[in-house]
Amino acid sequence: MRVKLLCRLLSVCLGMGLGLQSAATEFRVEEGSHKLAPGVAKTAWNARVPDGGEFDRVGLHRYGPSDGKVRVVLLYLPGTNMNGTSAGPDESSNVFLYLAARGIAVYALDYRTRAVPHDYAGSLEFMRGWTLETFVEDADSALGFAAGQDEGVPLFAAGFSRGVSIGYGLLNVTPLTLAGFVALDGGFKHYAPAAPFDRKAAMARLTESGRWANTLSRSRSWENRHQLMLRTYTNPDGPAMDGKSPSMGAQLSNTLYNAWGPGVLANPRDGISDVAVLARLLDTYDWFYPAVQNIDGRSVASQVDDPTTRIDDRWGKLTVPVLYFGATNFGTESLLSGIYSASRAGIEDVTIHVLENHGHLDVIVGKRSLENVFEPTLRWIEARL
Repeated sequence: MRVKLLCRLLSVCLGMGLGLQSAATEFRVEEGSHKLAPGVAKTAWNARVPDGGEFDRVGLHRYGPSDGKVRVVLLYLPGTNMNGTSAGPDESSNVFLYLAARGIAVYALDYRTRAVPHDYAGSLEFMRGWTLETFVEDADSALGFAAGQDEGVPLFAAGFSRGVSIGYGLLNVTPLTLAGFVALDGGFKHYAPAAPFDRKAAMARLTESGRWANTLSRSRSWENRHQLMLRTYTNPDGPAMDGKSPSMGAQLSNTLYNAWGPGVLANPRDGISDVAVLARLLDTYDWFYPAVQNIDGRSVASQVDDPTTRIDDRWGKLTVPVLYFGATNFGTESLLSGIYSASRAGIEDVTIHVLENHGHLDVIVGKRSLENVFEPTLRWIEARL
């Protein structure tokens, strides 16, 4: 184990010196640096995972200060079906732009799911190997690359939703030192698991079903869903597609409000978020996500140290400060598990923010995200420099 860790550490150090993760995943420029917003420049890379298959590729989007004066590097891990472009249109609903304009270089990861086209009709069994640990290892490669691009500044990480679980896994395995972790409405361990999770039985059921990927929507085709989003954010007052709602905005607002239960996914009905901003965010999503990670997540959450993986081996002994934001509408179980995950990770430096009447997506693209999430995050990071 020590030899393996030293080899990984040497690989990261070499990558930092050469500007790439030389012995592992090599990132190549896909989109050269260009001005994206006032004070913000963007660059993008992609990388093929060594010894991987057709879709074993990851991407990385850097949102950094256009003047080049970087104070902090932050690796951002998106939620399920999200990628490194999933954010709002401006800095009031886009944490990448907000932080970048204030000297923080945000590196937002594209998971391997980004490489699989929505109309792919072949076998998805390759996603059997796209475990939570695999995505954690991809995140570790991205963190090492980011550290090499902007050397000599503190490293932070952040995750949203499932990206929080991947983030906690990263904290457990990376040889690099992080100055803080921002957990946006997600967790890692369940606050009170009812019973031991039978991972073996769950894997047997998944294998028998052959459904190795979850699709973004079961009720709509990709094109139908895309049109719903596109028409909403280009003309929210235009005629609805369902022939019943008074407008496109009203149709999608009602759909999102009730999708996971009243206000759980998002709460545009109470004015917590703007339906056009939500539509723009949702239109960036990837179509497939590996089903095996649902099993991985439940297995890790149900026990202190899951023997099937190393991504929680240091759980309870972590030394990285944690900032947690939780949405009340996402449910008591999610909120308590998020708070439990932050407070029991190991460090005493834990800050909790509870967002009343917020749905899940309202945390990152809500009308109050700037004052309730982005500004507190910036202050928290600056206090740990």
